[in-house]
Order: sequence, then C-alpha cells, then structure tokens
Amino acid sequence: MIAQRSSPLLCLPAELIYQILQQLPATSLSVVGATCRSLYEFVIDDRLWQALVEENLPGHRLDVPSPYTSFRELFISHFPYWFLVRNKIWFSDDVHTGRLLIARYDARRGCIEAYALVAERGSHLFQTWEFDSDVIIHTFSPRVRLHLDEASIKLDPSAYKNAGGRGLHKEVLMPTGSAAQRIFSTIFLARAIHPAAISPTTALWPPRTIPAPERVRCESQEGFHGIGHRPQTWDEVSETTFRVRKWMEFGSIGLGPVGVRMGEAVATYSTLSEELYTPTAQKPWQGIWVGDYTGHGCEFLAVMQPDTPSASAPRALSFSSDSSSASSFPDGEHNMNGSLSDENPNVPSVGNTTYSGRIEAVKLTGDINVPRGEYSFVADDIGEGGFVRIAEEDIFRGARVVRSVGHIAARGFRNDRYIPSQLILISPNRIAHYWKELGHISFYQRVDIEAFLDTA
Repeated sequence: MIAQRSSPLLCLPAELIYQILQQLPATSLSVVGATCRSLYEFVIDDRLWQALVEENLPGHRLDVPSPYTSFRELFISHFPYWFLVRNKIWFSDDVHTGRLLIARYDARRGCIEAYALVAERGSHLFQTWEFDSDVIIHTFSPRVRLHLDEASIKLDPSAYKNAGGRGLHKEVLMPTGSAAQRIFSTIFLARAIHPAAISPTTALWPPRTIPAPERVRCESQEGFHGIGHRPQTWDEVSETTFRVRKWMEFGSIGLGPVGVRMGEAVATYSTLSEELYTPTAQKPWQGIWVGDYTGHGCEFLAVMQPDTPSASAPRALSFSSDSSSASSFPDGEHNMNGSLSDENPNVPSVGNTTYSGRIEAVKLTGDINVPRGEYSFVADDIGEGGFVRIAEEDIFRGARVVRSVGHIAARGFRNDRYIPSQLILISPNRIAHYWKELGHISFYQRVDIEAFLDTA
C-alpha cells in the first residue's frame, strides 16, 4: 500500500495557516481555495475577506457586510473596482476643464460612488494693495462641496448585472443618469502603457507634469475598444487609472440602452499618489488647493514639493522681474482664497514651517485658456535662493514673498508662456499669488479632502 503524503502546509496549526493566508491578495486566495477542500475551508473564513474589504477603506471599519450576507460576497461583488475607494482622488482628461472626483463607499447601500468636487466663488471684493496702489487684490471666499445631485461613478449591487463584454473587457453600465434623458455611461478597466512604447508625442494620462507609477494612453481612434487598451490578465489591470464611456441614445423609452447612439466620449481618469498631496514637516505646502480664476470660476490644483524638478517644469529663477512685456491675454491665471478652514490640524503651523525646495502647482481642473494637467505656477526655490522680502503691509504682514512664474495663454491654450510673478506664503493653508504683468493678486486655499469621505 502506498502511504498518502500530507501537505506540509496542512500540518501547520490552523492559526499559522490563517496568518499565512492573511498575507495573500484576493486573486491568490481564490487560487489557494481551489486546490483542496481543506484549504477551501480556510479561505472562506469571513475574517479574511473583511480584512480585504477594510484594506480598501483606510481609516474605516465595517462591523457588518450589509446589504450582503458576508464580507466575501461583498468583496467579490465589487472586485476589481475596490481601488476606486482606496485611492480616493480621481481627475479626468475631459477637454480643457477636466473633473475632480472623490470616491467613497456607502456601507448603508453597499455602493461604490464617486462625486465631482465643485467650488462656488461666493461673495468677493476688490481692494488696492498697500504695497503697490496700482495692484488690485481679489478677495475670495469659496464654498467647496461634493455635487451630490448626480454621481459620476455608481457601482451598486445591481450594476454588475448589466455589464457588457467578457472577463476583464467588461464595461459596467452605471445607473448615473436619468432614463428619461437617455444618457448612459459605463466604466471599464485600463491597461498601463509600457515605458518602452512612450515617445515624446504620446498622449498620456496622467500628464507628464504629475509624477505617477504608470500612465495610459488618452487618445484612441477606435474609442478605446481595441484590446491594446484593455488588460488581458489580472497583472495588467491598472489600479491607478480607469475609463468612463458616456453617450446619448435615441429610441423608445423602456427598451433599455438600445437605439441610435450619439455624442459618445471616453474620459480617462487617474489618481494622485497620496504622498504627492500629503503635507509633511519638510513639505508643508503639499495638498489639494482651490483657486478663483475670475471669469473661469474656481479650479482645483495639486500643489507639490518635488525633490527634483520635472523635466517639463519651467525655471522661475531664469525669469528676471521685468523680462516680459505686459500680457494682452484677457483670461490668464486669477484669484483664490479660503474654502474650508484656515486651520488644518494635519498641517504644520507657521512657526514650524520649513522654507526650502520648490513648489509646483498643476491644474487638476482647468479652463479654455490653461487646461487641466498644465502648470499654473512654479517657484524654483522658496528658500534663500528665491527670497524677495518679508511682507510688512497689514494684509500679508509677516508672510514670506518668493519669486515664481505664472502660466498664461490665449484661448485654446495658444501661445502659452510663463510670466514673472511672486508667491506670498501666508500659511501652509493659504497662498497669495502676485501676477505682476496682470496687475492683480489672487488667493489659493487648501482643501481638506478627508472632510468629503464620510458618507454619514
């Protein structure tokens, strides 16, 4: 008789096997569970799946999987789209303006949703600058909120039943629009482009102005239907990008998404690495900020403090204070001020602020002049190399003023150029920007992203 050999793994105490399985991703757990009945019993332990769910909900704990019967069912239902809530912030390549979304999980309805972050200018005044009476200061008190009237992304328990396609090529039809309006949208996975396939002219998202672990193409003559844009294996699934297809359809109401499709457009979304917008003692200015671009309204920016400048970033110190003539463009960069609280406990106080390194501000949303993904302003050195003065006028008293450049352009992003400017570093939550050629000062205010993640 041939003796049966037991697996060394199964000879381990159950507690050790459980700890080993805790280290595995969901795809590996499913493979392990398919090997034998004994391991399957370990794999279906709901504690493993609760941990996998909560890994994608930083700072949140779920006591029950409602409306699902188990955490395993909950995780599998939304797989592979858990990365949407794990990464929280998403910005799109919609022409000129872009969109900024905040993704979150609603435990009451078992739903992954993402809403557009919007800002309203609020009341504002004009006043002259005590330091230079020819300069106008635009006050700014915006209201930042989520546009909760309509979800941009909505994945509820019923959404996946309407997915079209097979496997990783599925497009999930989302209940985000009104059936009466006949507007439909689907979400689908993206595949990162291999670095060797990137040339200087390749259209990429996220743009080169923003550091990212991977990028995808954001142009396609075939509407991103080709397999080259889609992952073929789980390893090829990008968890930092995704796409949304949106269209209008004409036909008989009640027949579902059939009829004449018109106005189809695909938006590519990318996340922003958390280390790029999280302030630290050494990089207190990093964050998501809102600003007032006058006629264009409010826009959102990623303010970053990179250790080394991007290859595409302008050099502020290469511009002298009077190197450019007055701008003839009517809609350049304009004013900003507070949106939420001026005091953020997660940001170093003024007394502890470190003035060193560079600041790069990239638009997450944009306008017809300077679109999303472009630099708005750059300061090469906020330390001694770019120091101008310490403000003594009442409105900015005690603030550090440093050299910078601002980005302006004609409509359609034509003839874009950088003009000399100055950043007035009021606090790590508030910055003023003196556009020297345009003769005005605008304000930027930090946005507390965490305040928008609670669904209660």
